[in-house]
Amino acid sequence: MSQALTATARLKPEIRLAQAVSEFEADLSGEQKAVFRTNKANTIQSSPNTQDVMRLAAEIDRASGRNGRCLGPRLMNLLQAVQKFAALGDVIVGGSQNLIACGIWTIVRTSLQLLTAFSSYLEKLSMLFMKVGRSAPRFESMALLYPRSRDLQSSLCEYFIVVVHLCHKILQFTRKSNLKKFGSSLSDSNLTKYQSDLESWGSTIKEEVGLLMAARIEEEANKNSKLRDVSSKFFGTASNQQKVQARQRVLDICTNFDHMVVWKQIRKAGNTNIFCQCPHYQRWTSSTTSNSLIYTGKLGAGKSVLLANIVETLHLQVQDEVIPVAFFFARHDVSESLKAQTVLGSIARQLLERVSDLTKPAELLERINNMDPPEKVFALLQSTFPQGYRVFIIIDGIDELGQEEREFLIRHLHTLQAMFAVSFCVSLRQDANDPLKIGSEQLSTVTITSIPENTSEIELFISQELQRCIESKRLIVGDISLLLEIQETLTKFSQGMFLWVALQIESLCAMETDEAISRALKDLPKGLSETFWRILQRSQRLGRSYQKSILELVTVAQRPLTLEELREALSVVPGDTKWNPARLLNNIHSALACCGSLVIIDEEELTLRLVHHSVKQYLLLEFKDPASGPITIVEAHARMSDIIVTYLSYSDHGRQLSKAIIPEIKTDETMNGIIRSTRYSLDYMSWLALKLLRSQNDSSFNMAKTLAEAKAARFHSRDHFFFRDYAMLCWQSHISQSLPLGPKISSLFERLCERKALDPITMTNDEASFLLFRAAETGNISAVR
Repeated sequence: MSQALTATARLKPEIRLAQAVSEFEADLSGEQKAVFRTNKANTIQSSPNTQDVMRLAAEIDRASGRNGRCLGPRLMNLLQAVQKFAALGDVIVGGSQNLIACGIWTIVRTSLQLLTAFSSYLEKLSMLFMKVGRSAPRFESMALLYPRSRDLQSSLCEYFIVVVHLCHKILQFTRKSNLKKFGSSLSDSNLTKYQSDLESWGSTIKEEVGLLMAARIEEEANKNSKLRDVSSKFFGTASNQQKVQARQRVLDICTNFDHMVVWKQIRKAGNTNIFCQCPHYQRWTSSTTSNSLIYTGKLGAGKSVLLANIVETLHLQVQDEVIPVAFFFARHDVSESLKAQTVLGSIARQLLERVSDLTKPAELLERINNMDPPEKVFALLQSTFPQGYRVFIIIDGIDELGQEEREFLIRHLHTLQAMFAVSFCVSLRQDANDPLKIGSEQLSTVTITSIPENTSEIELFISQELQRCIESKRLIVGDISLLLEIQETLTKFSQGMFLWVALQIESLCAMETDEAISRALKDLPKGLSETFWRILQRSQRLGRSYQKSILELVTVAQRPLTLEELREALSVVPGDTKWNPARLLNNIHSALACCGSLVIIDEEELTLRLVHHSVKQYLLLEFKDPASGPITIVEAHARMSDIIVTYLSYSDHGRQLSKAIIPEIKTDETMNGIIRSTRYSLDYMSWLALKLLRSQNDSSFNMAKTLAEAKAARFHSRDHFFFRDYAMLCWQSHISQSLPLGPKISSLFERLCERKALDPITMTNDEASFLLFRAAETGNISAVR
């Protein structure tokens, strides 16, 4: 046995991957094998694309039951990695490699479909997929880089060996009897091992891709023919390589914005199919000419969730047709998503991604180089698709765009509808924009309709949320009949607002007695503004000193901040340029409690955002803290500007951290400050703390190794400076909104400019012009000269 294992270990990764695929197939039943081989043959004939990823995730959700939590989006990053690996078969030489890659896609699909019958295990596995998906190899440039590196090829094979082994474990689990499933092989320890291996290989692949990208840039500069020759051997011919390069050029000219992130976040918020029986929707989907469907609804009524479900449903409905579905969800706290060109570019890229050979539009690029971006994108589309080409386009959050951007977008969407048969769907707030005011009359064949009556879905939503809260022990009641009272009361006063209901349930979970819950049900807030006010007042006691700072920073951030970015930002004392890690919050989660349920952490991206765009409107227009006053857009930008300028002035940013010599230290010596000296991981530091404290009775225990680990973690964290990337990318947006700067910050800012520490390349012409205008207007022109 040991000799067999040793022999296996010596085999090349691609051979071991082929073995893993064969072993999975061999373990299938006769009926399963027949289905597996049919699906595999279909995949070989037509490599999976992004729409297949959407479809598979939707199928898993539907098969596992619509009444539970939406799990499909959690699977998508890893599914995209598998899809991109399978798609490599279109551009690299080697039929066997193509067979293996397509086999992996079929294996993942098969294992997930088998697991849909076991909802609790599917939820656990979806969490694993989501976590490893953060580091999954989904690089757009993979087709160009794969042939250039043997190390990258081996690492990818190792990564997908782990994926196949995980799927094989799922297959074996589904075959167990109900008795054996109890406490069976899908244990936390098994899943943790798979997660660790996938994250490790994902990190290795990321490093290799980074090195290859740098080498590729250098190669282009040096015109290195040797590397190009090596690539050509893998591609088969130089023309194949040129096709891949041309394709990437065309896609990148559109945009690099990831439109999937916001859609996934919104899709997870809930399920709905009320639109399916709506005559307006049915006419919209069946039309073969350009038409427009506009849904309107009150604030918090679930318009975004409705459109997110429409996107998913369309992917399932058109799977046997050649009708693409493109979508974009603009969000108030992602400034890039509020630009019309980003929306148009993303729509164009999604359409062009479906085409494997983009040589023709690539040849057009040179001739249209002087065109404005929208015209350039439309020229690419016209050179690729025929007149009357049928397309579904769904856009949410269009009323979040500024007036000029909105009008620009509507005008060009109308142009798109004139070129192709575009069925366009959008949502608007009833209390914010009359559809006519945004220029929707310019669109083709417009139908305006309110969101269908949703009382039954509100009732189901309340029931499901209460069930989850009870299962997670976040809501505890002594008298179970109180649950019926909660359901009836929330349904009665919801006024069709899912957001209002969700926030009331969160508030009820904080109640400690049945009496408190009953009292709260008799005094529910009348609307969203009163709800927001109560949440902030109740949560303020958990961190009054941080509440306003956090709300200001989250409100004006140009994109959602990560936990580590906010943690570092809150540690900055404006004007004090000495980096002091002792100021870092030990528990950022505890600090965030002062904002209650209005600031949430995205489970996948690990970023912070306001629970709804209406919270931002409330904070800037209505909120007023009796102690610290109102939040204004200018003061919020000023706080962020002060933090950014001070942070970028830290001397540590340009200093190389030296290695520290760790002496032998006995545990009976002082331990004061050891825990606070490290800021890498709260869980990790807790483990180190316990290790040290439990060793105090052993005077001979040498804790040098433990302290070295703590120091290493500290250096790792300090070397990263998590907030630096955001500060370098977004300084101009905040400073232009907060001029004039205070004397001390202005002086620091001028020094940064003199040292050329601020990169002006990140600024667009419009941003640079606005910054100069504001500097001149406020008498701060010297700061940006």
